[in-house]
Amino acid sequence: MDGHPRSVADLRRDPAWQVSTTTDGRWLLAELEFRHGGHLWRIGLTPVAAGVAAVMLWRDDAVIEHVRGSEAEACALAAGWRASFAGPRPPR
Repeated sequence: MDGHPRSVADLRRDPAWQVSTTTDGRWLLAELEFRHGGHLWRIGLTPVAAGVAAVMLWRDDAVIEHVRGSEAEACALAAGWRASFAGPRPPR
């Protein structure tokens, strides 16, 4: 791995990510929840079609971003969103 997660299995290496799976081991939902700036933030990924995943960013109860792409793209975006909270400005 080059430092960027390319799969939910990569995200799962971080214990902060909660991953739900089917009985045969396929992932259904990957979710990370944390507080920042007085808000509850959640990043979630879910498979939506063969080879396609959705990644969503919530602030409190509102979805503020929703993107579809490959699992690798979704995981990289999720990791980027999470990293942005360590910087000076979180996403809006």
